[in-house]
Amino acid sequence: MTNDAITTAHPLSSAQERRLSALLDTVLPASEDGAMPSARELDFLAYLVEQSAEFMPALAQIVDYFDDEFSDQSLADRVALVKEYTKTDTHAFNGLLFRIYDCYYQDDRVRGLIGVLPGAPYPRGNDIEPGDLSLLDTVLAQPRSYRS
Repeated sequence: MTNDAITTAHPLSSAQERRLSALLDTVLPASEDGAMPSARELDFLAYLVEQSAEFMPALAQIVDYFDDEFSDQSLADRVALVKEYTKTDTHAFNGLLFRIYDCYYQDDRVRGLIGVLPGAPYPRGNDIEPGDLSLLDTVLAQPRSYRS
């Protein structure tokens, strides 16, 4: 028996990748002064494959919502289209948004630009006394809240 499945390192077609690139730039465009990069400049697909591969089918559906002209439109026009999409599938868009932010703020270049040292926070002098739960006092002092 043969396996007719085609495997590729690129989970999206080139057209889907162009739309995704435009979508990333729409959600997190570069800063006006160019200091902060656009989310388009990060390797979002590699992040997803490694960190959240189960989201790939949803991602394909999201980028397929937009047509091929989406990539060539102005930022303002793309923002309007993305706002419209958020009304059609809020759950999927929120999942995408979470993953874009997660990828963006894990990037060492972005972290450096916002004043956070790149890499893991430990063991750079952050000693925590084993069993010292007093660090949770500020969290425990907050009123209970529930997410819906």
